[in-house]
Amino acid sequence: MNSTLKRLSLAVAFSLSAVASPALAQTFPSKPVTMVVAFPAGGASDVLGRIMAKGMQEHLGQPIVVDNVVGVGGSLGVLKAANANPDGHTILAGSPLELIYTPLGVAAAKNKPEDMRLLALVGHTTMAIAVRKDLPVNTLAEFLEYAKKAEKPLSFGSTGVGSLYHLMAETALQIGGAKGLHIPYNGLAPYLKDLAGGQIDFAVVPVAGPVPGMIEAGNFRAIAQASAESNSRIAKVPLAKATKGFENYNFSIWIGIEASHKVPEAAANTIHKAAYAALANPEVRKSVEASGSVVGEPMTLPQLKAFYEREMVTGAAVAKSVNLQPQ
Repeated sequence: MNSTLKRLSLAVAFSLSAVASPALAQTFPSKPVTMVVAFPAGGASDVLGRIMAKGMQEHLGQPIVVDNVVGVGGSLGVLKAANANPDGHTILAGSPLELIYTPLGVAAAKNKPEDMRLLALVGHTTMAIAVRKDLPVNTLAEFLEYAKKAEKPLSFGSTGVGSLYHLMAETALQIGGAKGLHIPYNGLAPYLKDLAGGQIDFAVVPVAGPVPGMIEAGNFRAIAQASAESNSRIAKVPLAKATKGFENYNFSIWIGIEASHKVPEAAANTIHKAAYAALANPEVRKSVEASGSVVGEPMTLPQLKAFYEREMVTGAAVAKSVNLQPQ
């Protein structure tokens, strides 16, 4: 009897092992990867996300499907990536806008910066202050003087309350002693359309995605670059720091590849290597740079962790400087 039971136990154990072995032997990724973009199609995050998806899938050996999940200042997209099965098959093409700033300024946002882990830094993008094409100003100083004398506050758009675009606009108005009317949008593309159509007076925009082309086409006018160095795509636009009071008005926005902080180390390493392998491809780099971004230098996972933590501290400081209250 005991001998029979022993043989049955061995048989069951062998059968279970045979079933489990193929699953254990599978390597990441074992199926298509979803890349979440937290803003609508056509915006800077979407353009760069699709470039990276195409480049990375060649190295992962699996297709990468871009999924635009829009709402709550990008929070819904981050939550989808953060709450997905943390096996690495759901990643995010994300920026500090939705990862860091939205949780600071949007009461309805349920994501936290620490929910996600930065696995690769794609690049940095210059920010600029732009005005509707028929606003009678050509410089930052003229804009601020006009804003102070206007009969009603100038309207400006952003990707949401607490977004970097919102805080940068508020900071500029604060420095200039003027007031504005903030109109939040569900993404960059919608407010670019309204800026081009003259429905809003001004906005902070990234010099990436469709923006450089829209500036060149005269859809709206850039009056100041909010960076330490000039971007070649808008080289004729002066730096904001040349205007009194704006000496430290230096901002840039980065985009990276993120996954849930619970992602296994092996999957994190694979995604990290695939992203930087894609960026090493001259064609991918050319596409990223053509969008207006400057490709970042490769960073190790520990370096990325330190960078992300510094960005969280910076975001909190900017929000505090304009007394941002979650709405």
